Amino acid sequence: MKILAFDTSNQPLTVSLAEDNQVVRVFSTNEARNHSIQLLPAIQQTIAEQGWTLSTIDRIIVAQGPGSFTGLRIGVTVAKVLADTIKCELIGVSSLAILAEQQTFDGLTIPLFNARNDNVFTGVYAMGNNVLPDAHRPVKSLFDWLASRPEPLLFIGDTDVFGTAIVEHFASRAQILSPAESLPDGQGIVSLGNRTLPAKRVADFNPNYLRRTQAELNWLAAHPNEDNPENYVFEV
Repeated sequence: MKILAFDTSNQPLTVSLAEDNQVVRVFSTNEARNHSIQLLPAIQQTIAEQGWTLSTIDRIIVAQGPGSFTGLRIGVTVAKVLADTIKCELIGVSSLAILAEQQTFDGLTIPLFNARNDNVFTGVYAMGNNVLPDAHRPVKSLFDWLASRPEPLLFIGDTDVFGTAIVEHFASRAQILSPAESLPDGQGIVSLGNRTLPAKRVADFNPNYLRRTQAELNWLAAHPNEDNPENYVFEV
């Protein structure tokens, strides 16, 4: 099985090709550029360098969220268009789980994405199992939950923002990988995707933002008695 996998959920862009579970080629960049400009050329280049064609791809795996709203929309849209065009499987995986999948750690692995205002996108993983579901939550609530657990801790992702607070709360109990050490490696998304069921309908596949977009929040503020996402979609 030939697999195309890519992650545009945050600033890093990773495109990987795999045969079954063996990654055969990886394109990766951490340049602060627009993924709408980078993604398709990166896919084309990576496939060409491997000597494949797009029509030979059997499965597409994409980081479904959380992360940058714009980055997720770009990645998911490209994945849906390609999967529909070449009639292949489409699989979405957690952007947080991708980072956790790359680590071998005897304890709790905590991927962090900075959601600003002392909030994070995070989940907690133990040897591949999601023991605290991915969510948008205050850093304090995450730290309170971790304080109730006895295991050693490994923090990955946007740790430069929260490193001081982590050390203050957990001292030597916590290990911290830098953002550079936490970058997607191309293998995590493939391994995770190969254990995930494909989307039943490509048309129904959407990003997993884990919080409302600003446009939705603005709409709800103007419609205080209505909390129906369908109304937002139809009116906008």
